[in-house]
Amino acid sequence: MKTKIIAIFKRMLIVIPIIAAVVVAGNLIRSRKGPERLVLKEKAHAVRVIKAQTADVIPRAIGYGYVVPGQAWQAVAEVSGKVTQVSPHFKKGSICRKGMVLIHIDPAKYKLAIAQAEASIQSTEAQLAELGTQEKNYKTLLGIEEKSLALGKKELNRKKQLFDKNTIAASQYDQQLISYYAQLTKVQNLKNSLNLIPANRKSLRANLELTRVKLKDAKLDLEYTVIKAPFACRITEVKVEQAQFVQKGHVVALADGTKTAEIAAQIPMDKMMNLMKSVKQPPSLIELDMRKVREIIGISAMVRVTSGELSVEWEAEVARIDATIDPQTRTVGVIVAVEDSYKKMIFGKRPPLVRNMFCEVELKGRPIPDTSVIPRAALHEDYVYVADSENRLRRKKIDVAFPQTNFYALRQGLDADDILVVSDLIPAIDGMLLAPTEDKEQSEKLMAEATGKSGVR
Repeated sequence: MKTKIIAIFKRMLIVIPIIAAVVVAGNLIRSRKGPERLVLKEKAHAVRVIKAQTADVIPRAIGYGYVVPGQAWQAVAEVSGKVTQVSPHFKKGSICRKGMVLIHIDPAKYKLAIAQAEASIQSTEAQLAELGTQEKNYKTLLGIEEKSLALGKKELNRKKQLFDKNTIAASQYDQQLISYYAQLTKVQNLKNSLNLIPANRKSLRANLELTRVKLKDAKLDLEYTVIKAPFACRITEVKVEQAQFVQKGHVVALADGTKTAEIAAQIPMDKMMNLMKSVKQPPSLIELDMRKVREIIGISAMVRVTSGELSVEWEAEVARIDATIDPQTRTVGVIVAVEDSYKKMIFGKRPPLVRNMFCEVELKGRPIPDTSVIPRAALHEDYVYVADSENRLRRKKIDVAFPQTNFYALRQGLDADDILVVSDLIPAIDGMLLAPTEDKEQSEKLMAEATGKSGVR
């Protein structure tokens, strides 16, 4: 009996928790509430926006090149001789003004040549004077001899008449005939001498002119013994020293002009064409000179040198455009000129433009009026993102005219009231809600760069 009671008790220990669980579950089911309905809210994406803007855009192009002097001088000895004197400025790196004497070559040989030529001229002039006197004497003597010939002829005619009458002997007549012919010979010799005088005079005058040319040549050689700087320049190489003998044609020095510095900047073809977008009628390079071409195209230039903390600018002028295209880079060479960089030099701040200095060249064209501009970050392939009147994202197709450093100039695609999204949205879903904030700083930078008032290139 006791065993039965224990077995029943054990079964009750199992049933009671089950019954309790059923009761609790029933109570929970009876007291339960329906599911709560949650209202979903659309999340707005924060973006930076700017208003669509138009400006008188200044197209720009950047190129790089090395400085070469506008003038270069190769000093060549035009006479041979020993160098007798050298200027203290005749050193590599020295700056020389125009006309400064740099080298003296021994002039003794050329002074002697001048003296010889002058003496020869005096001798020839004396011979010409003597020939003139001789001609005058010959003419006087010819007159006398011609008169004697006339008298001799009369006497010959008289004796012939007497001979014909047998009044005189034949020997007397023959003697008179011989005398007449002797006189005739004298007259003829004098005429021959007079006829030779013009030829002799011509020969002497030719010799005189030749000697005068030699004198001029000798004087030029004497001038060439002094080598002067033909223009303001800077000596880049010296190849002769004092007491050294130089041969004619020997290069004694190299120098670069300081007046003008030129830089041949390589500009991509498309950038070059952008600079001329405002030109209505391109000029003919054949019919116009470069000055007129510059006026019509209206391209201005700026040269910069940047090295470490050094950054210097010079205003420049487009001198000419290269006649060929670089086959490797497909760029066109634009040669710009900077005037008087040495006069504008400031020690420690602004160096002069010297040969082989690497420069950046910025070219600016005429402003293109009323052109829409957008930041580079705002372009997504051929589209931009704009915020509509309900602050929702819309994609808009645009047509890019040309790119610049940090912006694009557009042909069409934006309206004046468009709000342009300049933030980078990932993902960018058409119609998504936006929380726009106007980025005034971005807008001001864009306008400053587009109109050329910013230092950004």
